[in-house]
Amino acid sequence: MNKKENQRKLFLIFHGRFPSEKAASLFAAKSAASFAQAGFSVTLLVPRRLRAIKKDPYEYYKIPRSFKIHYLWTLDLSFIAPFKRVGFLTSFIVFSFTSFFYLLFCTPKDSIIYSNESLPLWLASFIFPNTFYEVHDFPEHKLTFYRSLIKRVKWILATNQWKAEELARLAPVAQGKIIVEPNATDIDVVNGGKSGKEARKKLGLPLDKKIAMYTGHLYGWKGVDTLAEAAQMLSEDSMVVFVGGTEQDITRFKEMYGEVKNIFITGHHPHEEMPLWQSAADVLVVPNTGKEAISSHYTSPMKLFEYMASGRPIVASNLPSIRQILSEKNAILVTPDDAQALADGIKKALDPSSQSSKLVVRSLQDIKRHSWIARAGRIGEFMVD
Repeated sequence: MNKKENQRKLFLIFHGRFPSEKAASLFAAKSAASFAQAGFSVTLLVPRRLRAIKKDPYEYYKIPRSFKIHYLWTLDLSFIAPFKRVGFLTSFIVFSFTSFFYLLFCTPKDSIIYSNESLPLWLASFIFPNTFYEVHDFPEHKLTFYRSLIKRVKWILATNQWKAEELARLAPVAQGKIIVEPNATDIDVVNGGKSGKEARKKLGLPLDKKIAMYTGHLYGWKGVDTLAEAAQMLSEDSMVVFVGGTEQDITRFKEMYGEVKNIFITGHHPHEEMPLWQSAADVLVVPNTGKEAISSHYTSPMKLFEYMASGRPIVASNLPSIRQILSEKNAILVTPDDAQALADGIKKALDPSSQSSKLVVRSLQDIKRHSWIARAGRIGEFMVD
């Protein structure tokens, strides 16, 4: 029997568009690749969604062809504006059942079924004993269903301590099967960016400006409007660069802030370019709002880990979700939803006398445990134990 046949089989279920510009799609790709690198035989199950980016996902995410991708049929009506919400729900339900029947007829019963998708995993738990639920959002509604899911699965991953405690409160039986594991990044890839001057020349950014940068989506809960307000409080020799967003959000953001002199909105760029953009910055910003639970407690932003590996000082909102990773020892933390506090934090990071370089050194030390492969290895050990 060869090595491949000896590997433990792991099936990772993801309902989102794949590939896509969204962080959830990137997370699925990186998770699959890292589990394969950790020694599992991995198959990623994704729906055949109509608006997925028409590119080879291995090339798009620059990941090795070390795992299989299997596209399953679903009924996708979410591209029709009036049916967007109902269409997504329909797609999710259909995909949940198609993934279940695929697993039922094509998968050994001792395989690990791994997902952050609730319904597909709940269905699989009736047949497969080794089910692993990675909790990204905290279940605020349909608590009866989630208690059932938490009881049925064998392992649970919470991306921060707050979620682990809340899950144990929701279903006390969960306490003995929870691992806390934040998100991760490709440390070597992020560190491989060009110098600031080289990056700016390549990207066409000014060499004579101090640049604060945000990379990611332009959703309200990300705090980007607060950062746009803070930009207008900075000196004329400073500018704030926004990289990312969906087409709709970019249009909205440009309508609101496109005329502000020291704001530059670049739009979406492939994830592989993020190290280059971040290398062009003097400071990187995580301006998350404290007004929504997804931001204040649930999230474990992948950009945060990329920022830590970039060798640039970080200014971030002082929130429980952020403090799981950052502290005053490795970042400048500011009051959330306060544009003046955010502007002051950026100014402090840009001030040569603030010794923000010490924060960078500590950040580079702290990020070492948060590589994708290290994360997958710890999860693998947890499943074996």
